[in-house]
Amino acid sequence: MGWRFRKSFGIPGTGLSYVEREGKESEQEFVGVESENYSSESSHISNSEGGDDHNHKNRGCLMYFLYFLLICVALLFTPFLWIPGLIVTIFFAVKKSPDKRKKRKRILVFGIITIISFIIMLAFPSTPDLQKLDVNWEENQFEISDEVYLDLDYMPDNAEITSLEISDNDIASVEYKDGKALLTFKKEGTAEIFFIANDSVESNKETITVVDPIAEAKREEAKKEAEEARLKAEQEAKKKAEEARLKAEQEAKKKEEEEARLKAEQEAQRKAEEEAQQQAVLQAQQEAQENQQSSQSQVQSGGTVYWVTNGEVYHSTADCPTLSRSKNIYSGTISESGKSRPCKVCH
Repeated sequence: MGWRFRKSFGIPGTGLSYVEREGKESEQEFVGVESENYSSESSHISNSEGGDDHNHKNRGCLMYFLYFLLICVALLFTPFLWIPGLIVTIFFAVKKSPDKRKKRKRILVFGIITIISFIIMLAFPSTPDLQKLDVNWEENQFEISDEVYLDLDYMPDNAEITSLEISDNDIASVEYKDGKALLTFKKEGTAEIFFIANDSVESNKETITVVDPIAEAKREEAKKEAEEARLKAEQEAKKKAEEARLKAEQEAKKKEEEEARLKAEQEAQRKAEEEAQQQAVLQAQQEAQENQQSSQSQVQSGGTVYWVTNGEVYHSTADCPTLSRSKNIYSGTISESGKSRPCKVCH
């Protein structure tokens, strides 16, 4: 009894295929991957009925590529294959199939996959989430050319750092390498920085200072030159101040000497004037005494005296200052004048 195949197709990766055969009696059935003779024969017949051998080869390459991808995904998610494996195992367990041997074989294969995946999941538990991160800073001052490795302490100890970033700043950048933070400095300055692990966990903060040795040397040189210029300016100012002080002292001394000289001259002039006045007084007293003596001698000898009618004294001379305003001046003896006392100016 010969058969004539009409239709045959399958679902990749499941081991399921559908075959429709036509002969003396028409029959349809699901077959597994094991019906390789039927599949290959069906493919051969299909190709002989007008299929293209080149397209068949392309479809075969695509299938191998899909199988490779499925294997890679399975290896990547091995600890989680027990979930779909369990579902498929249950599916084949409850599914009715006329071929009991194939059913048992599928249940056994997917059951083994499920058990192995579950054991792998238990043996390799998932990594816990990172909760705390501390950075060990041995110092906080660096040079711009330094690359510093910093030790990281985190909790829990078996947590994993998948990403490490640095807080916003312009002086440094960070790279997570070999379980440590590699800090690279970009420019000088001072900033408070911290690290951010796994996009959410922040480390302790630290204020660091980055210096540029070349720029620092230039600044020190400029500072030294400025200090020298300042000292030179101070010395120059001190010198000018000393010269000004000496000049002021000389001028003050000269002024004092001039004032002392003027004072001495004034004192000498004052003393001379006082002496002159005293001399004049003495001379006037002497002249008055001489005049008085002359008047007395004139009186005693009956000499001539001068007087005015309204006056109370007699004068020894007609040129007496007290008689300068008188018009009628009389002369004669003291008894003729009728005056009892002589003038104090001319006597």
